Amino acid sequence: MRTRFKASGTVPAQPAKAADRESRAWKWWVAGVLFLATVLTYLDRQTVSLCGPMLATEFNLRNEQFGQLLAAFRWTYAFTHVPAGYLADHFPVRSIYALAVGVWSFAGTAAAFVSGMRQLLFTRGLLGVGEAFNWPCATRIVASMLPPSDRGLASGIFNSGAAVGSLVAPMIITPIAIRCGWRWAFCIVGAVGAFWIALWMFTTRRGTPAHSTVTSIAVGTGGDLVSGWARAIFLQPAFWMLVMVAITINPCWYFLNEWIPKYMHDLRRMSYLAAGLVTIPIFLGADIGNLASGGLIKVLTVRGWPLRKARGFTLALATLLIIPVALITEVRNAPAAIALLALAAVGITSIIANYTACQQDFSFANVGIVAGILGMSSNAFAAFVNPLIGRYVDRTGNYTLIFVLMAAMPALSLAAVLVFDSLVHRQKPTGG
Repeated sequence: MRTRFKASGTVPAQPAKAADRESRAWKWWVAGVLFLATVLTYLDRQTVSLCGPMLATEFNLRNEQFGQLLAAFRWTYAFTHVPAGYLADHFPVRSIYALAVGVWSFAGTAAAFVSGMRQLLFTRGLLGVGEAFNWPCATRIVASMLPPSDRGLASGIFNSGAAVGSLVAPMIITPIAIRCGWRWAFCIVGAVGAFWIALWMFTTRRGTPAHSTVTSIAVGTGGDLVSGWARAIFLQPAFWMLVMVAITINPCWYFLNEWIPKYMHDLRRMSYLAAGLVTIPIFLGADIGNLASGGLIKVLTVRGWPLRKARGFTLALATLLIIPVALITEVRNAPAAIALLALAAVGITSIIANYTACQQDFSFANVGIVAGILGMSSNAFAAFVNPLIGRYVDRTGNYTLIFVLMAAMPALSLAAVLVFDSLVHRQKPTGG
């Protein structure tokens, strides 16, 4: 039988073993369903980017207006994170998640029926509202159903949906748009959400799984260290270490998503097709990082390493993989440059997957809203930085400083995670 929140009672010894095996298999299946939701978020959000030339032609959009269209998603996505996290913590996450997917799927489908720029802006803003629930809800679910040693791998599984979604989006959306028109691309991709909702409700029909020995620094045998979620979060130094990680590692990932094709086309003189295809090895590297980092930590903890030591070792290796990208502007060979970017993607997503696991270690009771605050912080910071990147490239004609910063910022992320783990180790309840 599957475990649920607030489950009680005892089970005979022999049936308990079979039930435990079934429950563990089911929990990893749930992680796979979370992965599919994350894939879906990237399919929906990239439809505008991939159909951009068609939209610009039909609606006679200037580049500034197209930028406003992209910003409509980014800002609502950023500032819905906190209420999304609060709702994930205080209401049934099974229903909240299904409703959120329904909202963003409706927004994606509705874009197929717009007749002007204002309507398109509204649908993209609504998409950001719905998608802001994905990470807080998924983080809450992983924290609820798995012990700390397994959360890095589970977080890596659902986080890898971002790379997979980015990878397959051009393969799915572009052919539909070319053959059937951009409206059909929006309609079909948006409609896929209905199938995910059905799968989610069927998978969790007997309840949401829970792990019986979940611990965090804000929740132990006695509950929150201080009353009130705001005080329990903001008065913890460990939380501010997570903020540091959020604003130093997530913008590196956003840069890979948003700027690399343009860099390859403008400075490496690649065709539009080639500049898009180079993202394939980069996102494959991202998938490797998402899964391998959690897997390595799992192997090390099984062999007796403390979680704190295993995570620090893994993220130190990840940081070393990113450093060589600082030299990419000096590399003339295109395949070598792509290899440096792919290695950086492995390192970046390794850190992100374990940073997500750190959120779950910080506060079980408030994990949704913690994820929401951190998501808002990283997205707002990236929204602020992106124009500065463009201004720098316009003035200098190169990306040299950008890649140097991209290589250096993960070292700050590593330092923040090490301090975080030290604080958690010091404050986590002992005994009982």
